[in-house]
Amino acid sequence: MGMLYYGHGGFVMDKAILIGIQEYIRNDYLTSVMLFVSGIGNFGAVWLFMAMLLAFRRSSRGQGLLLLISILFCGGVSECIKHAVMRPRPFLQIPDLILLGPVPHSFSFPSGHTICAFAFAFIIWRMHRGGVRLLVMGFAVVMAFSRLYLGAHYPTDVLAGLVIACLGSTLVWHMRKKIGKVS
Repeated sequence: MGMLYYGHGGFVMDKAILIGIQEYIRNDYLTSVMLFVSGIGNFGAVWLFMAMLLAFRRSSRGQGLLLLISILFCGGVSECIKHAVMRPRPFLQIPDLILLGPVPHSFSFPSGHTICAFAFAFIIWRMHRGGVRLLVMGFAVVMAFSRLYLGAHYPTDVLAGLVIACLGSTLVWHMRKKIGKVS
C-alpha cells in the first residue's frame, strides 16, 4: 500500500475526501439535513421500523420479514467486523476534522448506518420497480453520505458497508425460499 496508507487511522485519500467535504460542502442548511438523516438511521431505526410496518401487514408480511432478516444479518456481520478491526473514528485520527453531531462510541469500520440502509435498499430493489426502488436507494445513498459529511466515518468505512450490505442482502435474497414464502 505504500504511501497511500497513513497508519491505523486510514488512507490519505480517506483524509483528503473528509477534509474536502468539511471545507467545500458543509453549510448550515445541509448540516441540519445530514444530522436528521443520520439520527433516524441510528441503530438501523428507520429501516427496522419500515420493515416491521411491512411485516405487520398481511399483504406485505413476507417482504417485511425478508427485509428484517437482511437488516439483522448484515448488521450482525457489521458488529463482528467492527470488534475484530477496531478502527478508530476519523475525528480521533485527523486533527483538522471537526465532528458534527453526537460522539459515536463504537468503532468506525464498517459503517453500520450504511450497511442497514443498503441491506434494506438492495432487497427493495429486487422486489419493486420504478419510483419506490429509486426513492429507497436514493435515501440509502444520502444516509451513507451523511456519515462522511458529519465526520463520523472514513470513505472506506462507507464503501465497506456498501459491499457488506450487497453481499449479505444477496445471500438473504437467495435464501428466501428456505426462509419462507416471500412474495
